[in-house]
Amino acid sequence: MRLILASMKTRVTVLVIVLLAAAFGCEAASPAAGQAAAPKPAAPASTAPASTAPARPSPNDALLEWVEAFFAWGDGKVTLDTIPQIVFGTGTRLAVAKKTFTSDARMNDQVYVVLEDGAKTALVGDVLYDDERAKKPAPVRTDADLDGLRVKLKQYLVGAFSFGLDPANDRKGWKGVIVKADTGYGNYPMAGWVKADDGTLLVLGRWWDRTRPVAEQRKENIKLAGTPATGPADAKVTVIEYSDMQCGFCKKRTLDFENLVEKMGKEIKIRRYIKSFPLTGAHPWAFRASSAGRCFFDSPGGADLFFRWKSNVYAKQDELSVPQVDAFALDFALSNEIDEKVFRGCYLQAKASEKIHADLAEGWAMRVRSTPTYFIDGVYVSWFSDNLMEEFLRKTYLGGKGLPLPTPVSKTPAAGGH
Repeated sequence: MRLILASMKTRVTVLVIVLLAAAFGCEAASPAAGQAAAPKPAAPASTAPASTAPARPSPNDALLEWVEAFFAWGDGKVTLDTIPQIVFGTGTRLAVAKKTFTSDARMNDQVYVVLEDGAKTALVGDVLYDDERAKKPAPVRTDADLDGLRVKLKQYLVGAFSFGLDPANDRKGWKGVIVKADTGYGNYPMAGWVKADDGTLLVLGRWWDRTRPVAEQRKENIKLAGTPATGPADAKVTVIEYSDMQCGFCKKRTLDFENLVEKMGKEIKIRRYIKSFPLTGAHPWAFRASSAGRCFFDSPGGADLFFRWKSNVYAKQDELSVPQVDAFALDFALSNEIDEKVFRGCYLQAKASEKIHADLAEGWAMRVRSTPTYFIDGVYVSWFSDNLMEEFLRKTYLGGKGLPLPTPVSKTPAAGGH
């Protein structure tokens, strides 16, 4: 599994925000930043019989349940800890949500959440902190006020980017900003917000509706029109995969997924959509392979030709280079009766590149940070252990039929391999 960010053990451990390691530890939302938690008095002993009425979920329980949906499916412990060093106005706080998985520590993850008391929305994303500016805080007014955070971004992102104010996205207490990540073939946007009063804090992410399930919002925001797909149109299960053709783990999981669909085909119908998510900072020819795939999808061959191209690339993955991909793509086009002039008019040209950049921007907003990433009917499934995908499908759609599964003999590559 290849990560998009620089040198990460978990998704955001690289963030330059060391002071946040002192966050309060608790399993539910802490008091607002800057406020001490008053100790709770012990409850008096009681001889009354326990109530048999079901307990109503507390607001903190509901918040934890909502936050958990940002993490991968699977058993684990979720905590939400307020970060007291970041001080907002009354009723607003920054918290770090973490999930520690029971079965596989490689899936452990964390995300930052800005919470406002009584607000319908929450800002969820990755965080950078300008500790130098914190020594002389000042309101954010121009792009020059972002210079310290720009330095932090260079340590956080892989590859070139531009970074500036985006006034159209200003919100109360926040200055909207936009990061444009350069793929070498154009750029795609990442939205963010900077704390307006002092310019010390940047949150890269998006605002989510706290009153609605996260999976439901993902389904609305991931666009399927014009996306290569395989499987019956009336399938009960919709799988969306963000992947990279130069990613070795994507290659492995593609074969695993095809075998799983064949195994479960009589029990459940699955339709799988492929989103292009080339990690150009690590994989020099991934974007070119995606561009060729886009051209083949837009040709009369459609999705069938796209998936044949993808299989051919995976078959030769270990021997390809940038010039070899160019020649391989042209040969593939000609062998499938696509005119050379037509192919060259598409390959690495604006129309194909725009679609790939749109997939990258969409994936980033949905918190795709590595490849392959799967969303199944809006639920994030992190396919580290070999049985996990089948376990999810059987528990979610078949009522647990066929479980438990036998323990796989082969071992899944460790996280960080590619």
